[in-house]
Amino acid sequence: QVVVAQIKLSLSGAALSVAAVRIPRAWASAMIASRLLRATKMVVAISVKDFEGSAAAMKKAIRFAQPGDKISAIHVPAIVPEMMLSSMSDPGDVNEDTLSALTNMPTKAGANMQEKIKAVAAAELASTGKSIDVEYKVAAATSDIKSGLLTACKHEDARLLFLGPGPGGKGSFPPFLAGHANGLTVCVVRDHVK
Repeated sequence: QVVVAQIKLSLSGAALSVAAVRIPRAWASAMIASRLLRATKMVVAISVKDFEGSAAAMKKAIRFAQPGDKISAIHVPAIVPEMMLSSMSDPGDVNEDTLSALTNMPTKAGANMQEKIKAVAAAELASTGKSIDVEYKVAAATSDIKSGLLTACKHEDARLLFLGPGPGGKGSFPPFLAGHANGLTVCVVRDHVK
């Protein structure tokens, strides 16, 4: 047999009572398995344009998370538009290194942003005392970042998506995702917006 402690608060006074209940080991195993099956996969959208929103979203996801939950911080970089390359005075003069630097710029910016978000997550985990599995990913670059984020959420089998409101609290991602994220709860974190 296993002993499970239950804490009950009395509303009639300030008394706190603790009662121990004995339950069969099989029940305890079933309860643990049930909790693991209910574990939630969360995605935090990381935006290069909205660091404050991304940081607030990561903090909120960690506060919502329970033991067994997993958080994926995902950045979806944009493909460098052809217009940018075509606006150069003579694209033929561009060497391989310059072209590589231009095309990899969004991915590198996302990786740098994730390092900053890692520090935010580590501080929040330390302050809450939680032990939550947090992974950091950079998705494939795409010309449609909004749909790319939804695809990443589906790939992760996420149930919750946390994101910031965008630059100045008026980004275009929250309304788009609220309207198109079928089977997914979208949490727009605006705690830091004044």
